[in-house]
Amino acid sequence: MSVLKPHIGVLLGGNSTEREVSLKSGEALLKAYQQLGHNVTAIDTADGANLPATLLEKQIDVAILALHGPGGEDGAIQGLLETMGIPYSGSGVTASAVCMDKVLTKQILRDSDLPTPPWSEVTVEKCKIIKRQAHPQNLTPPYFIKPLNTGSSVGVMKTASDINITDNIDEFLLKSANDAAPDGTETRVLIEKEVVGTEVTLTILDKKILPIIEILPKKGFYSYDNKYTVGRTQYLIPPKELGEETLKQVGDIGLAAGQLLGCRGLYRVDFIVDAKNQPWILELNTIPGLTPTSLAPKAALAFGLSFEELASQILAGARLDICIAKQ
Repeated sequence: MSVLKPHIGVLLGGNSTEREVSLKSGEALLKAYQQLGHNVTAIDTADGANLPATLLEKQIDVAILALHGPGGEDGAIQGLLETMGIPYSGSGVTASAVCMDKVLTKQILRDSDLPTPPWSEVTVEKCKIIKRQAHPQNLTPPYFIKPLNTGSSVGVMKTASDINITDNIDEFLLKSANDAAPDGTETRVLIEKEVVGTEVTLTILDKKILPIIEILPKKGFYSYDNKYTVGRTQYLIPPKELGEETLKQVGDIGLAAGQLLGCRGLYRVDFIVDAKNQPWILELNTIPGLTPTSLAPKAALAFGLSFEELASQILAGARLDICIAKQ
């Protein structure tokens, strides 16, 4: 960045189902930059139509993205900032858009021989009648039903059989942030085969692999409530059951996946490691949460970085892919 003392805009909130998480991430960053003595302003992106005017009015020099979900993590905001010539944190337009689509991400991983659990992509209408048909692509329960373009485990359901899948889909639709057709028939969902094993997450900061975290929900799977309710999940650094060779493999595979998809800055790769110590990539998160229960700050702290130091590195990595507005 050419601006010596930039006016930082922390972009937070938005309109996705992950709004509350985004507000907490943004508030944490805002406080960190204030403590570091920066000129910083919080900007809620919920009013998207007026966002360009707000960025110009506030004279924002650099945008720090604390947005989660559609409209903030999917390349839309990144494209706007590219057009306005405002450097921003995290991954660029293409990587953000690809990683937000779980099926597209899994297709690229599979075609590049990077391990990801078997899956099927179906419309909601087809998903509702699975129990009257053959299993999609020969998948058999148990499996997870996931939205294609949300994070924070919003709307994720686990089903042990086809008998209860219809009830789960009804609740799933209420939580899904997909841009569906009015009748819902075009809403796509991901059905992913459950891999039994150890759930871990890998945080990467500027191509540096941070300590890997094992995730142990006290009940059920790593759902939205288990992620954001203090005390519902135990975190182990380093993972208790995985040896150094397996941890190295997780790091190598996660870094390869991030580089393949064009991720940069701070991002996270989530895994399941099966009983044979084979890591399986679940998804990539281009704007990890920064709340008190979030994983990336825990990994950074284990690496020796305070939250303020993490925020400083996020700021230092802000950039443009291409500068359209300012030459």
